Amino acid sequence: MRESKLWALHLFSGAALVVLLGVHMVVQHYPTILSWLGWVEDDVRGFASVAARGASAGWSVIYVLLLGFALYHGLYGLRRILHEIWYSPAATRAVDAAVVVVGLVVFVYGLVAVFQAIPLGGAS
Repeated sequence: MRESKLWALHLFSGAALVVLLGVHMVVQHYPTILSWLGWVEDDVRGFASVAARGASAGWSVIYVLLLGFALYHGLYGLRRILHEIWYSPAATRAVDAAVVVVGLVVFVYGLVAVFQAIPLGGAS
């Protein structure tokens, strides 16, 4: 039961990554499409635009969700591969603990990076 819930969350995180990476790709790599729609008028990869996105709460939420879903999706897949290589109960517990610790450390580091970007936008 526990493993099926983890698998369902793995599938959900994959679907969420498709949506969030789609938004990222359109904003970062297809500014012409956005300018046709009237949503973007300046260089989206310029410092002012990057700083404005860093100061935006909505973009910060998107970046945190992207970080969390990508970490979960990747580390769950790595965990499943390592369980097939080392399938003893002790090794399984060690792999699970290592994956959780690495995931938490990288997630906290990513949170710090996202929230340190907020001052780049200045006090507007």
